[in-house]
Amino acid sequence: MTRRDLILKCAAYGGALILITVLNFSVLGQSASVLPLLLPMAAISAGILEGPRFAAGFGAAAGLLMNTAGHSSFTCIALLSALGWVCGLLAEHALRRDLAGNALCAFGAMVLWELWQVLSRLVSGAAALGVLLRAALPEFLWTLALSFPVYGLLRLCCVSFGRIYHE
Repeated sequence: MTRRDLILKCAAYGGALILITVLNFSVLGQSASVLPLLLPMAAISAGILEGPRFAAGFGAAAGLLMNTAGHSSFTCIALLSALGWVCGLLAEHALRRDLAGNALCAFGAMVLWELWQVLSRLVSGAAALGVLLRAALPEFLWTLALSFPVYGLLRLCCVSFGRIYHE
């Protein structure tokens, strides 16, 4: 892959990341009662499609945008970078680099995310378990449902410009 190709590919991924951010926080944030987590799904898809090194940087960029949009703290930068890296490693060594591998990683990541959210608020006494589960389940389902179009958009970037990693 030439330097020009790499720059074009990174620009395509950057444009896709900005589109996902606008869709997540401006469009869906205004219309839906539950805000799905599309930026972590983008980090997962980058890991599945491009491998761990690219996904770590892409996840850091996604975490920065998530932090800028006001959703989380600066720890989400490191968290999404690690998420992309781990999913990239899983795709290299254990999973297939396709929609099924992406769906499996997305499901696992969302289960861990929602468990963390529910348990941390339950321990702090913020709300009762029933209330927390009624909030977590729609977020979980919306995020998983919208992870497929996110994967499709990033796969379009991957297929249009060629993969960065070398098999």
